[in-house]
Amino acid sequence: MNINEIFLSIQGEGVYTGEKMLFIRTEYCNLRCSWCDTKYSFYEGKYFTVPQIIEIVNEYRNKNNFDWICITGGEPLLQRDLNDLVGILKDGYKIILETSGSIDIGKFLPLYGKVYKDIDFKLPSSGMYNKFNYANLNYISEHDYIKFTIDDQHDFDIFLNESEKINYLNNSIQFIIQPVWGRNSKWLANAFINAKVKNTKFMLQEHKYIFGDVRGI
Repeated sequence: MNINEIFLSIQGEGVYTGEKMLFIRTEYCNLRCSWCDTKYSFYEGKYFTVPQIIEIVNEYRNKNNFDWICITGGEPLLQRDLNDLVGILKDGYKIILETSGSIDIGKFLPLYGKVYKDIDFKLPSSGMYNKFNYANLNYISEHDYIKFTIDDQHDFDIFLNESEKINYLNNSIQFIIQPVWGRNSKWLANAFINAKVKNTKFMLQEHKYIFGDVRGI
């Protein structure tokens, strides 16, 4: 697998915000979001075998106490050894997969039922709208969620339309909305309060408020 970085930190996004996690960030992404905060993961990486990754995980485990591993990117589903890695880790850890939502999870992760999933839905401000793969709705369980990063009113209006559409197909899916980092978030909080939405939480990127916009956090 091509790995960009491995580090221990606090989950700062989504339902599991606040959990201590070991992050395995893979290299490469098939999308190019305008506000992406991990552009360095597109090209900066090094090849590791699955046993080498497991050895690094064990080294962290020997020094620290943690139950969660977050596999993120880039886009982890582009890594052909992902299933092998998850197959080894799934019995000892809670694993959360962060994915852009553009790739069919079922084709690349037969173990999807053993993995918590943070699935992005790209809105117009990202420049990657209409990339969401609706087949992924078939693999969402009660501990998974879809995350919308919102920059402006148009994004929010699209979120309202898309969430309604998704609720029609599956009315038990949890949605997360969060503002693009560095933008004014008060208007979005007010829009959320005043909108008629279901199964939705408004959240910020907690890790950036704690550590700043830096790598390895």
